[in-house]
Amino acid sequence: MSEQTARRRPVPDELFGGRLKGTFLLDLEVAAVTDHTATFRTITFRSPDLVDFEWKPGQDLMFDIPGDTSGVRRRYTIRRADAAAGTVDVDVVLHEHGRFANWAKTAVPGDRIEAIGPRGAITVKPDATHHLFVADASSIGATFAIVEALPAGTRATVLVAVEGEPPVDPPSTSAELEMIWLRETEVPNRLLGLELPPGLVAYINGERSLVRRAAEVLAERQLPADVVTTKQYWRRDRPNAPHGEPPKD
Repeated sequence: MSEQTARRRPVPDELFGGRLKGTFLLDLEVAAVTDHTATFRTITFRSPDLVDFEWKPGQDLMFDIPGDTSGVRRRYTIRRADAAAGTVDVDVVLHEHGRFANWAKTAVPGDRIEAIGPRGAITVKPDATHHLFVADASSIGATFAIVEALPAGTRATVLVAVEGEPPVDPPSTSAELEMIWLRETEVPNRLLGLELPPGLVAYINGERSLVRRAAEVLAERQLPADVVTTKQYWRRDRPNAPHGEPPKD
């Protein structure tokens, strides 16, 4: 174990009722900011805490927002990481209203922020031969991280709902990739026309109504529920709860 790994602090059991076993308290510094469009930004964080950092594609970091005393936290998926250099990238949609987004809009190299991670259980399903993804801009990071981890010999069909031009290039992957950019209103019809071969699994991540409608279409097409994973990242009608996820009905 390296000196850097040894100093990384596990989340104490008394925090969060012991639900975050296996995660760490991370002291991060902004190393770089890359703007792809006016509303889509990648932030690179660096830290000794990230040296030898282990994570699974699809997992995220939960950030404490600097200067915010409300206890609100926000979760962002790890887009990529360099364990040797001690860096992590996250993609951020710079929407008009959002506590973390507001911080990210003005973030510059040298800024500091605290996080907890890695978190999340949705990751690559290794036994599948065909992987179907439905996403929006908020879940590009998770989707592309999983796609890039797929082994050669598998297929990936990726539907990303965006308005206007795609904010980033398609992911680089060893899998056979079909990349589809489309409007959210087009997603149901596209799913109705897709081939759903044996060995297919589906990952549906993004805004609440998109996730619900996509899951409904796949259920109507009799895709078994046990091969579909869903994750709601946000809701149009109300802000996320303090723990970083959309509030329940």
